[in-house]
Amino acid sequence: MNRAKTITSWVVLMLVMGLIEAGAGPIFAEPYQVIDVKDGGTITGVAVWQGEVPKLQPIENEANTNVCGQEVASQALQVNSKNKGVPYVLVYLEQVEKGKAPADKYWLHMVNCQFTEHIYPFVRSQLLVMVNHDLFFHNPDFFDAQNVSLLHFPMPDPGQEITHKFLRTSLQNEKGVMRLQCDVHNNMNAYWAAFDHPYFAVTDADGKFVISGVPAGKYTLVAWHEGYKVIREEKGRPIYDRPHIRQQEINVKPTKTIDVVFEFPVRKVFIDY
Repeated sequence: MNRAKTITSWVVLMLVMGLIEAGAGPIFAEPYQVIDVKDGGTITGVAVWQGEVPKLQPIENEANTNVCGQEVASQALQVNSKNKGVPYVLVYLEQVEKGKAPADKYWLHMVNCQFTEHIYPFVRSQLLVMVNHDLFFHNPDFFDAQNVSLLHFPMPDPGQEITHKFLRTSLQNEKGVMRLQCDVHNNMNAYWAAFDHPYFAVTDADGKFVISGVPAGKYTLVAWHEGYKVIREEKGRPIYDRPHIRQQEINVKPTKTIDVVFEFPVRKVFIDY
């Protein structure tokens, strides 16, 4: 066997074993290093909405309507009426090579026909735990960067819990944020993102977030919010336009707190139903 065939065979074997992926980065890249962060800094902030808030059309649902309802409000855009805070914004750091240890587990709950974690970030090396709290069937389905179903988990039993390790997922689509849905309920739409480090957060009901224990240094801080204009439907399920993304260059100093504000939307979108 010549050298070219040997290399090709080796690469194919590695792909089959799941050690590399087509389209992924260098296979010998340095992994994230866990260290004792004694004098880490903190990043706090808020995502706020500027201007008029579009009213989104509800999503029609046909399954388990006695609990879920026939028309369910979209979670694609929610704005706090008191402070204009935007929940469900994924905020994360780039260029993180070392830092604090991640959580052991990252939970995804299905309750009353919704994903409690509408934005579901996790550290790819850790355990994912999915729990069906409803009395009926759910089927969480993770999509890849090409909007193709990557992995799904049939969960027919009340209280059922599934644990999984998502080691082979590459980050390729819009800062690595991809779709998650329940194949049974049209209104159960969310997003997932796999990271090598634990420096991320999702804004709360007031649009606020905190990222702590950050090693001193310069980083890019990214805020990602899903699109909210329906561009098409797939089997009665809305598919929204491209996300709204903001970023800031920050310099984290030991034990200090940085406060940031992200304004949305990035662009005006005319909603016409």
